[in-house]
Amino acid sequence: MPLPRKQQWDTSHFNQFLTDHANKPFAWGSHDCALFAANAVEAITGVDIASEFRDKYTTQLGALRTISKVTGGSTVVDAVAHCADKHGLVEHAHPLMAKRGDLVIIDNAGTLIAGVVHLNGRHVISTSETGLVRLPITNIVRAWSLDIPAPSQPKESE
Repeated sequence: MPLPRKQQWDTSHFNQFLTDHANKPFAWGSHDCALFAANAVEAITGVDIASEFRDKYTTQLGALRTISKVTGGSTVVDAVAHCADKHGLVEHAHPLMAKRGDLVIIDNAGTLIAGVVHLNGRHVISTSETGLVRLPITNIVRAWSLDIPAPSQPKESE
């Protein structure tokens, strides 16, 4: 089931979230790229998609161990895909179909990181050592919609 966006998600909730986090530096386990993206999804929808990861690590090694324990994988992509799948988010057939507020994985100079599509629709926003950073939307490699319902299954005839 998709995660419906709150009323005024863009002009109120998401905008305030971005303002509040603009200068907050990267921190493993509280403000890393995956938790930032999950926190953005929560600001937009009210649903915490990353509850399995919260308060479980404070270092990069701890993050990797938590990802392995929760997903069986070893990357931020595994963590984000797990959270998206668990909450019924539909992956876009083409990553550049992502729209404002959607959950994404982006190639940042050869490193895959999590983020969300910025309100301007032309950038992805994620964390950095000094605060939030805008990155080119053209570098998105995977994207999940918060509000596109999964295709319905055909009903069996009686």
